[in-house]
Amino acid sequence: MQPPLATPEIQSPESFGTVGNPPAKTVGPNETNIISIEGLGLQNGLLPIQLLRETCSPDAEKIVRLLGRVPTVSDPWLPVTTLGPLVIMAHHNPRAADLWGIPPVFVIRVLINAEQYQNTRKELVQRFTQTPIAQSNPLEHLQPPRFNESGLRGAFEWMLQAYPFEPNELARLKGFYETALSKGDELDIARFNGMQKHLGVVLNHIVTQGKTLTYNPSDTQRQTHFPLPLLERHNVYPAYIGKHAVYLLSDSLDCYAFEDEWISMGQEAVRIIPVLADPSAIREALTRAAASFDPSTLAEVDGSTLSLSDDESIISIMPEDMAQVNPSNPNHTPEELLQWALYTAIRCRASDLHIEKFYNLARFRARMDGNMRTILTAPESVLPRFIALIKNYAALNQDRQSCQDGRFALAIGRRRVDVRVAAVPTRRDFQKIIMRFLDKADGVKQMSSFNLAQRQMDILTRAMSRDQGLILVTGPTGSGKTTTLYALLNSVNDENVNIQTIEDPIEYEIEGINQTQTNNSRGLDFANGLRALLRADPDIILIGESRDSETANAAVNAALTGHLVLTTLHANDSLRAVSRLMSMGVEKYLMADSLALSQAQRLVRRLCGYCKKPVPFPLDIQEHMARQGVITQPLSTPMYVASGCDECHGSGYTGRVALMELCELNTDIRDLIEEGAPMSALRAAAYKNGFFSLYQEGLLQVIGGHTTMDEIKCLSYTAI
Repeated sequence: MQPPLATPEIQSPESFGTVGNPPAKTVGPNETNIISIEGLGLQNGLLPIQLLRETCSPDAEKIVRLLGRVPTVSDPWLPVTTLGPLVIMAHHNPRAADLWGIPPVFVIRVLINAEQYQNTRKELVQRFTQTPIAQSNPLEHLQPPRFNESGLRGAFEWMLQAYPFEPNELARLKGFYETALSKGDELDIARFNGMQKHLGVVLNHIVTQGKTLTYNPSDTQRQTHFPLPLLERHNVYPAYIGKHAVYLLSDSLDCYAFEDEWISMGQEAVRIIPVLADPSAIREALTRAAASFDPSTLAEVDGSTLSLSDDESIISIMPEDMAQVNPSNPNHTPEELLQWALYTAIRCRASDLHIEKFYNLARFRARMDGNMRTILTAPESVLPRFIALIKNYAALNQDRQSCQDGRFALAIGRRRVDVRVAAVPTRRDFQKIIMRFLDKADGVKQMSSFNLAQRQMDILTRAMSRDQGLILVTGPTGSGKTTTLYALLNSVNDENVNIQTIEDPIEYEIEGINQTQTNNSRGLDFANGLRALLRADPDIILIGESRDSETANAAVNAALTGHLVLTTLHANDSLRAVSRLMSMGVEKYLMADSLALSQAQRLVRRLCGYCKKPVPFPLDIQEHMARQGVITQPLSTPMYVASGCDECHGSGYTGRVALMELCELNTDIRDLIEEGAPMSALRAAAYKNGFFSLYQEGLLQVIGGHTTMDEIKCLSYTAI
């Protein structure tokens, strides 16, 4: 008999250890080869799944090493992915026993077929043989109490004590919890999901003792069974489609409206089994399901001709119609190609779309995760038509010699996207069109979604708790400054606070906040608007951007007269915002008295959670991190590198993560500002106060496994 997984003497990856799952009275190993996983799932109240990848995700491996031990049998449950702090484990035999010593309360069990089980098991044996895990686990016999009366709050408080969270994560969760309690918020599943992604669903799983089916939408297969617009309308997604039942991811256990509409479309009735999931994660799964450049993946969907909405200011694009567009077909009209490009860019979560001349072509490039990618090319002769169509959408004139700005709205099914348009003249009387997308479905971000350390959360909380002062958010165009400002405002949006904004444009409409749009044709700019807002009895004021000396001085004066003022500024880092304000004519003594917090922000690409690979932390990088002051002892955790898979289109990255450099002003820094001290003196005082530069914040994200050294090297100019 071969030894357990973690012992160095293992010679073959064919077995974990001794067979430990003899035939059970209800379902034996032979029967699992006869009964489908759908049937086993229905019999045992478990979710059948077709794994997206036959391997253990990096996050699941991390939890197993934290909570688990070496398996004692040859056929244990296999860790495959995670749901927040819980690990999802899979098996083809529902009566299997060994959970790697992880307390069952922290495990979500799912069923997979025997072939996927063997493939995943083989990969796991090889991985854990190379890097063994502990032989024992002190948490193995942990038993949770009953939460019949205390509910989600009781489960959360118990988890804070029983689960081995990292200190920063524990402090962050406690901070969000205390803030929610102080506001008297109702702590339901949605509120806990807002604190941390999936947290409300996790707590419900613990309270119901796993009786409610739960899964992570990020790990579901793409599907073609249901029309995507139908799924989007109800914000649901199939986790598993069987012969007798459909397991449907939903944010509630009531899926009758979806079932009724499916039947009303002339389809056969199907048994729907709800699977509880975070609604934001379901939306991400829906987006991922359609994020493809290949139109053939949509070719089976029936559609009709393109049409415009009854509201002329909203351009309506139906996904079914886009299924009929093949960009390589020369018979499509320019309008069909243009709308296909808009549809594809939004589906792939692009932030911008550029239309430009490139040699003898009209080229469409979308900015995805910060990088430009070509999604469509067409003959140069149709470029003027593309530009004319966009200008018609945005109500712009057809002048090709002047710079123009406009906006229009897109409706994709029931999804609403605002588009900001800029037209810039180029050589030979051509024009370039740049469009920026603002997806209303994403809504206003919560502070909990920014992956901030507790140190950063404390600084931001102190700043937003002030009754007066100036908060600056700096960074280049497209670095997420406005998103951060909205999240900060939303964190203090309450009925006892009067919040006024002056913006250009209003990007999100938030109930409870009084938002004003600038209008240059009527003389309403930032400076004039701010003077008017000061007569509106505000507590907090947001100025979209301090573009000139008049606006900057008005913002400083407002901060000195009993108002908390938030604004954006273009500066290289948080401390250089001081010299930037001085160059705009703000007096040093006024700035020293008013400035409360200066923040610099950048966006870097986030490693793909499906394919990122753990590697040992190189010694030279650890030494470099030690010199930068982000670590004080050798790291035992792995470093993650980009790999590439179908989910990230081979890039190794999906989405972006914000790096936030926060400089909270204290007495020493204020004195230096008033004295006109050099930047080196300001920086030395900031470091003494616990300041971390953009580069240091990037290194911390590398340690956390969220990004790579290559992504943050552009910020090395802020290194110590």
